[in-house]
Amino acid sequence: MWTLRQLSMSTAAKLAAGEDPMVEASVVKELGNAFEQDMPRRVQAIVGCGWDDTDDLARLLRALLIASPSFSLRGGTREVIRGIIARGLGLR
Repeated sequence: MWTLRQLSMSTAAKLAAGEDPMVEASVVKELGNAFEQDMPRRVQAIVGCGWDDTDDLARLLRALLIASPSFSLRGGTREVIRGIIARGLGLR
């Protein structure tokens, strides 16, 4: 999470300097989406919540697990974002 924050701050600094942070912003989005989608599964595994548990944390984790696949659709699919990164790095 710290690394994502630092990458985001770097992207914001480029914007403030009038530069185009297209590649950097795309990298932050790709890594952030992966983090957002993975975190609920990791927390669920650590705390041992099951689908039948009724406490608040279990209900929140269920909602996040159901919604998390849609996180990568905000602002473009992962394939589109990866294409932007590849083009910006001269790989495509």
